[in-house]
Amino acid sequence: MILPDFHLSNPDQKLALYQPHLSVLVSRMMPHMDAYNLLAAQFGGDRSKFTKLWSGFIAPWFGLPLTYDSIVVSSTTTAMKFSPGQKVRTTVGDGQIISIAADPQRYKVKFSFGVGYVHPDAIAHLLPSSSSAADVTGADDSQLMQDDIQILFGTENIYLSIRLYMLLVTMLYQAKDAIAVSGYTSCKAAIVDFIKSKTDLKEFESTIRGITDKNVFNIVAIPSLVQSCGDAMAKVVEEDVIDILYHCSQLKLKDLNQLRSLSIDVAEEAVYRLQISSSANQVFFSYIPADVELQLSNALASEKRNLESGENDDDTKRLKTE
Repeated sequence: MILPDFHLSNPDQKLALYQPHLSVLVSRMMPHMDAYNLLAAQFGGDRSKFTKLWSGFIAPWFGLPLTYDSIVVSSTTTAMKFSPGQKVRTTVGDGQIISIAADPQRYKVKFSFGVGYVHPDAIAHLLPSSSSAADVTGADDSQLMQDDIQILFGTENIYLSIRLYMLLVTMLYQAKDAIAVSGYTSCKAAIVDFIKSKTDLKEFESTIRGITDKNVFNIVAIPSLVQSCGDAMAKVVEEDVIDILYHCSQLKLKDLNQLRSLSIDVAEEAVYRLQISSSANQVFFSYIPADVELQLSNALASEKRNLESGENDDDTKRLKTE
């Protein structure tokens, strides 16, 4: 489960994955709460940065609770302030509200580049209009990606933070599966103490070996992984583009070239494609530099691979027939 699988393309056309990519399994049943608590301990005094990133991106991306604390984090999507027909300014451009969806709360908005969903916190303000209701038109939902699929074009920091986070929950899952419940609880407490510098490495490893003789190498490696994951998340917060890139992904545009263009306008470094399919419990990753064309069909991808391998070269064909 730790190592990802590599694919040239995916046969499921609804995923629109026609270029080489990695896939990693993930499940809501994994110990996300434990990962949350360890990362919160890692951030320490800067915990507010972590909780903002968690509630604004990581939790909704994986379909997790906004917090695992006793303190309730209020969602910015609770108040519906706009109505169909109104023109609004959003983080991804100006548009007109077509309809309102309740679960999750969001607006369907008609933009100049097409139709997409927008969360309430992505709307900056209402735009003046002399006839706000007159221009409302229907929208073809075939322009939109399925609800259980999210596609985000992100920076290297965003990519690394999600890869490291998924590795963390996977390692915690394996540790939890290998030892007794009481032993796992004791191991978590020892990890937190080490993260908070209450113990040194030698004492920490000795404590773990005193709790269990299974997967010791795995458990001892978790604190350094938590640190690496926390560092990557801190960089995501510092570059300050995740909010808008995540809003772009929630437009649910089936036109991925348009989505990619919007994302690169936000951040030129948004060259990593992150895609989650909640129904299949998988996350997909691919690196697509700005000068590389995004393949949108199996035919195009196959033709490109054939060209690169020399299948369409006249000399190659002649040699094969001789």
